[in-house]
Amino acid sequence: MWIGHVAAGLVAKVFAPGVPLWLFILAGLLPDAIFFILSLFGVESFQVQEEFARRGGCFPYATDYPYSHSLVGIAVIGIALTAAYILLSDRNVKAKEAAAVFSVALSHFFLELPSHRPDIKLHPTEQSAHGASLLDYSVADFIIEGALFLWALWVYATYAPLATKVGFKGAGQRSRLWLVVSFLLFQQAQFCFGRTPTDEVRWVHAPLYLSQILVNCMLIGRLEF
Repeated sequence: MWIGHVAAGLVAKVFAPGVPLWLFILAGLLPDAIFFILSLFGVESFQVQEEFARRGGCFPYATDYPYSHSLVGIAVIGIALTAAYILLSDRNVKAKEAAAVFSVALSHFFLELPSHRPDIKLHPTEQSAHGASLLDYSVADFIIEGALFLWALWVYATYAPLATKVGFKGAGQRSRLWLVVSFLLFQQAQFCFGRTPTDEVRWVHAPLYLSQILVNCMLIGRLEF
């Protein structure tokens, strides 16, 4: 799953408007960011799998990420991000806001279950792996993730307080929302239908995906201000 992971953060903004939108988006994408960072250091890994590419599925990689994508690992990532937010915030963070940040991070695992091939675990040492393999069906994945993202964006745009939508509600800024929609749907199309330009995943693919995550946090975060 790719842009579907921003959905939880967009919806959470309605219930915890005091939390920065960029932080919610980061929470939903952070396990992927950690994975690509760990890949750069050789702790976790992924490689192009020709069988997946021939079948025409999304994200044609065989993955090994027991820390960043296990339920326990994602929970630890969520706790660490929530703790950092509480400690570094310049205001008192409410319990509801802390719970929202953690919940968005944890949602990553439960969104991966239907989408991923059997490669995610409950804990790093589990022998079996889980996943319903939606990634093997590119068109279905694109439709489902695109619809989930657009629905969540509609929830945010409709129900979040006006003060949290200045970035696209202000005069001359309405095009910003369409820029976000176009950019993320383009990413999802590339994720579902694009082909890998090289087999060098550690030093090419990992940095590219990581940069997309950072740009998404910044770009969607700008909808707020």
